[in-house]
Amino acid sequence: MNRELRELFEIKQDEEKSIQPTGQNVKKHILIRLAVIIFGSVAFLIAMSQAKGWDVLGYLFLMMIFHAVWLLFIIIEMVILQGSEKLKLRNVNLIFTLVLLLIYGIGSAVVFSGS
Repeated sequence: MNRELRELFEIKQDEEKSIQPTGQNVKKHILIRLAVIIFGSVAFLIAMSQAKGWDVLGYLFLMMIFHAVWLLFIIIEMVILQGSEKLKLRNVNLIFTLVLLLIYGIGSAVVFSGS
């Protein structure tokens, strides 16, 4: 088909549709998010090891709040990435979300088990 007719009727060729949006550096995306969650968790674990008495429980709750805020930002970023059609980065955030929820699910099952 003629190029002018395709532009007139806005018909896209298959090769034009399969082009991924630029700027999807998956390795950098993973490293930044992992660095934030690991650094924050290690900082809270160090603070808990130094604390005494009820302070340990307070730091544990603060770490859980930190994880919840991180998860909220990941979910918001997932929605933004879906809108800009950066599907690889969105899938990475989805995996981060599922792994964090799985870890907290296993932890709650261990803590609240009946035996």
